[in-house]
Amino acid sequence: TLGRPITAHAMISSGFSFSDGEQVLVSAQKPLGIVLGQEDCPGPIVVAEIDGSGSAARAGVRREDVLVAVQNASVENASLDEVLSFIGGCPKVVNLRFVRKD
Repeated sequence: TLGRPITAHAMISSGFSFSDGEQVLVSAQKPLGIVLGQEDCPGPIVVAEIDGSGSAARAGVRREDVLVAVQNASVENASLDEVLSFIGGCPKVVNLRFVRKD
């Protein structure tokens, strides 16, 4: 949780992933099996919790990955509610792009 409590949470489970060394592109089927959080808006949207048996985990998503795009649309300046609504309106398979803090 990046050393600070995440104040906004919402629940969003086969999948595949690709990493170019800087970002991780994930294609996963809904329900994704992740909980996203955002401390401040605008601010990073972070994977706060992950169901190890969910499609996002199987596709390689990790706790504390930072979500930067959904369906190739940037979400870096979006609110958590906007992102959850966008994901909810996506087709069954969702493309997500993350930055990993390793």
